[in-house]
Amino acid sequence: MNKRSLEELIKLDREHIIHPHHPIGEECGIIIASGHGVWLRDIEGREYIDGRSQLTCVNLGYGRREVVDAIKEQLDILPYLSIFYHFSHPAIIECATRLAEVTPGGLNHFSFTSGGSESIESAFMIARLFWHLRGKPKNKIISLYRSYHGNTLGAMSATGMPMGGLESMVALSPGFIHIPPYYCYRCSFGKEYPDCDIKCARFLAETIESEGPESVAAFIAEPVIGVGGYISPPPEYWPIVRQICTDYDVLLIADEVMTGFCRTGRFFAVEHWGIKPDMMAMGKGITSSYVPFGAVAISDEIYEQSKGAHLSGFTHAGHPIAAAAACKAIEIYVKERVAEHVTQVAKHVLERLDNEFKSLPCVADVNGLGLMIGIEVVKDKATKAPLDPKVMGTILPHALANGLITRGRGTRVALCPPLTITMEEADKVLDILYPILADLK
Repeated sequence: MNKRSLEELIKLDREHIIHPHHPIGEECGIIIASGHGVWLRDIEGREYIDGRSQLTCVNLGYGRREVVDAIKEQLDILPYLSIFYHFSHPAIIECATRLAEVTPGGLNHFSFTSGGSESIESAFMIARLFWHLRGKPKNKIISLYRSYHGNTLGAMSATGMPMGGLESMVALSPGFIHIPPYYCYRCSFGKEYPDCDIKCARFLAETIESEGPESVAAFIAEPVIGVGGYISPPPEYWPIVRQICTDYDVLLIADEVMTGFCRTGRFFAVEHWGIKPDMMAMGKGITSSYVPFGAVAISDEIYEQSKGAHLSGFTHAGHPIAAAAACKAIEIYVKERVAEHVTQVAKHVLERLDNEFKSLPCVADVNGLGLMIGIEVVKDKATKAPLDPKVMGTILPHALANGLITRGRGTRVALCPPLTITMEEADKVLDILYPILADLK
């Protein structure tokens, strides 16, 4: 139990902790002491709705006793075992078996990691290994601008958005190509949906042609763009992309680190379009982030081609505690029909946003899938001119002052609460946000 004062904690934090995406040496200001459901409580007792699920990862909210108990039980049985070489353990076997029951058909084999960035790195390694084993030196990876894939070298190289200057501090890997994203409100091609022939998808084929199909190993994208603005694609996008990848013999990697585990109203977002990727990267919601964990699901074809080969791994890959947490989280997602709940709450939220928010002078567009919703905020709807960054920068602090933690990027504000949020709590989120957006000038 903490006995230090708030001032002392803030001082010690500033002296000893470097916070990601926060000025080094600047105090943190808010110290969260506990959480329950969708609520977080700071050390002084103020409560906040976690409208962003932290990093869009605490899918089941805080204080799920079943997950905590599963972790404690596994600690008593076997706290750690490496699954390198010929060793395994019951928890990871059970976890893989349960994953195979919920992943799209044909994705029955799993390489385990400690989280999303490692899953992305593993997917790239597996893709290049696959083509190497087939005698084809294909190594280029195509991804989207505005995408975010993680904070390791390969993941950062595939990421297609500014990283606050971090990208200038590292030598990004060669062989990564970026193409315009699906972003109908601000189309990179200057077109209007639906009279655009889904140019953003078809441009993938043009890029593969220009790079040389014999050199392109994989295309990776988030089924719904996350950090880059919480943007969902037009319905034709993913089926077209799947067909292009098949036609050009390019592997399709779905980055489901953020969209997976019921976030969009399906267990995995690719299910909305009835497509099957060749690989699927997972993390975050796999344990509701109670402990770090991740995985890459690979197709039967890749698995069969890779038999006998050796793949590198990570010290904590297949960690027993994480596997136990994932098993319990998957059980909850299924038993409580979380995906159905998400669909119902999201329908209500989107209806309110359409009926109430879109008439506001600064709200130009709303789009999203499940509880992964983005609100486009502008200065002028006719010209799509963005708000002054200083004005845009007032939204999140005002929300926080009124008891709502949320996130935003560029011209968009995100709503991505824990998936267990009730209708009443969702209404409270919107009731806090409405006057803030209404007062923008």
